[in-house]
Amino acid sequence: MSLLHRGNSMKIVKCHDLGFKCNFMAAGSELEEVEKTIFDHIEKEHKDELDKMSEDDLSHLKHRVSTLLGRSCGCGAL
Repeated sequence: MSLLHRGNSMKIVKCHDLGFKCNFMAAGSELEEVEKTIFDHIEKEHKDELDKMSEDDLSHLKHRVSTLLGRSCGCGAL
């Protein structure tokens, strides 16, 4: 079986795809790992912007991360 058919596709989410002016990219084969990496980055590097977000904005951000990581290709592209 080839690596492409194992179901372990690389998951990627890019910070700029979430609306931040930043080139950071979180990548890994596990959803939870990539989510933790991107949210840790956002909390550390974009704290000022994060603190200004409403609950709705935060919910939208979390949903966007889930959507990007749920893409079957794992590329993070919309």
